[in-house]
Amino acid sequence: METSAVLSTTSRQLVPAEPLPWLDDDSLPRPELLDGRARTAYIGRVRLPIAGPYRPWARLYRLPDRRLLWVVRLWHRDRAVRRVTSTPTLLEFARLNRLGTVAARVRSLDRRGRSEA
Repeated sequence: METSAVLSTTSRQLVPAEPLPWLDDDSLPRPELLDGRARTAYIGRVRLPIAGPYRPWARLYRLPDRRLLWVVRLWHRDRAVRRVTSTPTLLEFARLNRLGTVAARVRSLDRRGRSEA
């Protein structure tokens, strides 16, 4: 497995290189292609302090099949693209970068998304 260096706030650590999938990926369920009677529910959002002033929103949605999905708009070359991720990935990002408040907010939204299901 290829590794990439991730710079945390105090030290360098090696983590597996697993880029977030594109929202356009055919393996992911597209909300508009799901049953029209079922609704995709917006749960909430949290800011991700990635680098300097770049702080995109991570938005949590609950799909009609009750799965939770985070959508983050990240820069790819010259434009922002939507990427999808999971709660554990965001919690690991927060842990590596010592972002306790971000981790708490992610956990809170995840609990709310699971309880409203």
